[in-house]
This record gives sequence, structure tokens and C-alpha cells, in this order.
Amino acid sequence: MKSKWHNIAIQTESFEDLKKIQKQIPIRASIPQVIEWLISVGQQQIKSELSNEHTRTIYRK
Repeated sequence: MKSKWHNIAIQTESFEDLKKIQKQIPIRASIPQVIEWLISVGQQQIKSELSNEHTRTIYRK
């Protein structure tokens, strides 16, 4: 069975950034939860940007 968890290495500065984000979230969240939340938000942002770019391309034609 594959593990659900993975060990990763990040620079200290990036980890400090994660801890800052963790403190800004209005609920208590572990670092893994913050990472999962950031991935989700990032995916939504990418989809939105791609959709907007597709819409701009359609209207330019």
C-alpha cells in the first residue's frame, strides 16, 4: 500500500513563509493542511486564468 504522506525538503525561507500563511488563516491548520489548501487555491486560480485566457481568445476572433 502506498503511503498517504510524503516527506519533502524545502528551504528555510519557504517554510517560514508557510508558517506566516498558517498564522493568517482564521482557523487552526497544520502545515500539511496549509499546503493542501494552497494547492487547492492554486489549482482554482490556474483554472480561472486558463478560462479567462480562453474567453479572451474567443472574443479576439
